[in-house]
Amino acid sequence: MPRPRPIPWLIVLLGSGFAVFTAWTFYRAAHDTSTVTDPDYYSHGLRYNQTLLEQHAAESLGWQVTVSREGNALVATLGDGNRQPVNGARGVLTLFRADRPQPQQLPLQESAPGRYRTMLPPELAGELAAEVAFERAGARLQRRLLLALPPR
Repeated sequence: MPRPRPIPWLIVLLGSGFAVFTAWTFYRAAHDTSTVTDPDYYSHGLRYNQTLLEQHAAESLGWQVTVSREGNALVATLGDGNRQPVNGARGVLTLFRADRPQPQQLPLQESAPGRYRTMLPPELAGELAAEVAFERAGARLQRRLLLALPPR
């Protein structure tokens, strides 16, 4: 009596497994929703592209920012590739505070050409994540910061 050949049965078994797995993935795709969905994904995607264009414009201009603290004020100096001050930019300091549900935004006021300043809230102490952003004429520069503030 000849022995049955295992190769055809193995092929049938692999094909059946593939069909069952495919049917299961179609079912999951049709009935389950992902917990990682963004209802406004299209607008966020467009904004992401706009942000990339703004960042490329700032890079091509050679924008650089340095940040320092003067007492209870944060001072940001914005310059271009030729080390000339960048005037007329709109600046915002965003503080990511653990005691608030939303980030706190503080406008940066231009106190001298290319020098932007804001007063820090007096209750801040310890390490604090922040972001400084400048925008002017379609160019945008963003930098993440870690502020180390003395205890009060």
